[in-house]
Amino acid sequence: MKIAVQGGPADARIIRELLSPWDVSFTCFDDAELVIIYKEKPPEKKKVIVIPSESEGFTKWIEDMKLAVVRKPGKPVSVAAGAQTVLNITPQILYNHSKLVRSAPWSKLPTATEIEKNLVLLTLDIIGEYNKILSTTLNTQPSRIYRLLTSSPVPYGMAPRPLRNLLMKANRGQQNLTYCDKLPVDALRLILVKAIKILLGSEPTRKSWNGKKYACVLTHDVDSREALQRTNRLRKLEEKYDVPSVWYIPSKRYKLNVETIRELANYGEVGAHGTRHDGKLDRLSEQKLVDRMREAKQTLEKITDSPVRGFRTPLLQHNFKILQAVNKAGYAYDSSIPTWEPRHPASMQPHGIGTIYPLDMDGIIEIPVSLPQDHQMIHVLGVNARDAVRKWSEIKEVIKELGGLCTLLVHPDYALAELSNIFVYEELLNAIVSDSQAWVGVPAEIGWSASPVGG
Repeated sequence: MKIAVQGGPADARIIRELLSPWDVSFTCFDDAELVIIYKEKPPEKKKVIVIPSESEGFTKWIEDMKLAVVRKPGKPVSVAAGAQTVLNITPQILYNHSKLVRSAPWSKLPTATEIEKNLVLLTLDIIGEYNKILSTTLNTQPSRIYRLLTSSPVPYGMAPRPLRNLLMKANRGQQNLTYCDKLPVDALRLILVKAIKILLGSEPTRKSWNGKKYACVLTHDVDSREALQRTNRLRKLEEKYDVPSVWYIPSKRYKLNVETIRELANYGEVGAHGTRHDGKLDRLSEQKLVDRMREAKQTLEKITDSPVRGFRTPLLQHNFKILQAVNKAGYAYDSSIPTWEPRHPASMQPHGIGTIYPLDMDGIIEIPVSLPQDHQMIHVLGVNARDAVRKWSEIKEVIKELGGLCTLLVHPDYALAELSNIFVYEELLNAIVSDSQAWVGVPAEIGWSASPVGG
């Protein structure tokens, strides 16, 4: 399927990003089967999707076409994602428009019926909404509690864990984990894909994950020396079920056991988790951020004698400055932004990027943590280990239907790694490998192009 995009370079990049999970070729205007227009006048004699905007070009075109377009406050928009799943998004502004008027202002204009057959005018500005979601996610202001815990010279980790868990408790009775309203970016993707189907008669083909329908990536944050000591407990089970995982390790928070880290790297992947695992990254200058990240990378590469490609921030901190620093420090990807979680430690509010696919974030690939991590499940929502696995399985089915990426974060020093729950963790691994439609691997094996690996 060949598509051309008419708009600014940044706008065209977003369209390519939104369509990255599908097998779409972007080409020049003359060779395109369909043209997607933003902020410009649509061409004649082409099948066209028009994205509404406040631009001069769009407004002039509306006037020339004698279209009645009304901007209204946003209300939820639903889009079918599959046989069982419907995604919702509440845009900032909806555009209600009438049908094209037959009394066209110039003689060469085709009839209204011909125009309607070859043109779809979307009801919302999907590029504006995409920018809004990213800006909101990456510019969230830290809460007072977070500032208090991380501003002290004493590391926040010195606070008793029961106190930290108490502060993180969410309103447990009102948490909806269906994900139908947690994926606004993916709702935008589907709105665009449905418009393509209207004009071309079929949707583009989804890309596969090495021939599989969806992907599963198991990750671990090794936050403490105790956690490093317990990694073998999880690693041996993962080797038994042939499920490689990635271990994100802070380079200076505790004494590193070289032999243990090499064993982790030999089977799976080792990534960096900062240096001291504190919550102060957002307060550092960009150069200090880069220096810290580069130091962590070099330390772990020296131990493992192999490249360290991935980075995850402590406490899943994220903003534009941090992402730029990850890129400048030489990492191939970052995995610090949740798709959604009920109570992010920085904002103390529900928070997430709203997609289950990798994103190209201005040169660095972001692998979102697409399932709520174990800490969120057990300490924020208050479910036990078995119920956490059950809820993960329910969300996994939605991600599977959408052909996305299941990224799960399990800490070696939390409940699932305890001896009393290790059989539950084994059930989780068995469920992952028993699904023949799942590609199982580590982030370093994912294609670095803001799209799933080719199949």
